[in-house]
Amino acid sequence: MNRKSARLWLLVLACLIRFECAGAQGTPDPWYGRQVKPKNIDNPRIFPGAFSIELPKGWQLAPGHTGTVFSVVEKTRQSEAGALITLEYMRLQAPLDPLDQELIAGAGERELKEVQARELSGKQFTSQIKKGEVGPFIVIQYNRPGLSGGDDHVVQYSMPIGTTMYRLICIAPAAAVEKFRPVFAHVAASFTPVRPGGS
Repeated sequence: MNRKSARLWLLVLACLIRFECAGAQGTPDPWYGRQVKPKNIDNPRIFPGAFSIELPKGWQLAPGHTGTVFSVVEKTRQSEAGALITLEYMRLQAPLDPLDQELIAGAGERELKEVQARELSGKQFTSQIKKGEVGPFIVIQYNRPGLSGGDDHVVQYSMPIGTTMYRLICIAPAAAVEKFRPVFAHVAASFTPVRPGGS
């Protein structure tokens, strides 16, 4: 084998190894992750001193009140149900240590019980602890009766950051949830505190 052939074989082997490693990484989380080249997402919106977040393009932003920072609603035809994303926050008595899995699991159980107590007509509740860019977070999903007669699907991302629990709540008609899943996943993954671990 001459030198040129050896280089070619090494190049082919390197490509095969790289392809195999990429396949071994597993499937991406369908409910948490940024889109590669999003055409349906605006530039990051910065909330000074708190966080930045990327929101859906063309949706209507509305201010919050008390424990709600903002809501953003899909623009639809009159009387047509659409999707909504809202961000709430709650002060914690003490920061949750992101390395304390037992503490995070306990927070996940409390978040789930709180949602179930608020959503008496909710069904098919699930809760998971996931790891993100800013540390562990809790994902709660369930269905509830919607305005249009069908069910709505709700996804709540509870993210403890320092002494604040942020709750990003995403709602869409259950029949159309697949359309909104990448948008919800991107918005959740784009949430970036200005000072990780701070309040």
